[in-house]
Amino acid sequence: MKQALFSLIAVSAVGLAAIARGAELDQLRVLFVGDTHSPRAKHFAGFLQKNVGRVAVAERQNFKPAQATNFDVILLDWPQSELAREERSRRSPLGDRATWTTPTVLLGSAGLNLAVVWKVRGGSG
Repeated sequence: MKQALFSLIAVSAVGLAAIARGAELDQLRVLFVGDTHSPRAKHFAGFLQKNVGRVAVAERQNFKPAQATNFDVILLDWPQSELAREERSRRSPLGDRATWTTPTVLLGSAGLNLAVVWKVRGGSG
């Protein structure tokens, strides 16, 4: 069930990105930013390698926004944990909100964590 959900999320993200830019999937360049040693990252990378033109994986904790320059879409995986709470008290892996322009799919609790770091106002319901 979890693998099916991961696959659905990845297909949706890649499909939406391709539609938004009019790119063919075999030309799409995707960067997964997360815990590169996790089974989740390996699953996403494996799935994407079969379905898009170029895939790379980058460690979230050491990620520099300049690494996203040659990619069409970023998948940011940032779960809730004690480590994530510490990370979001320092900075976003994506850098400053005002300078981030790459289309990004937020996985796990990345939306919450980015909202905290970037001081985005809003709520959920």
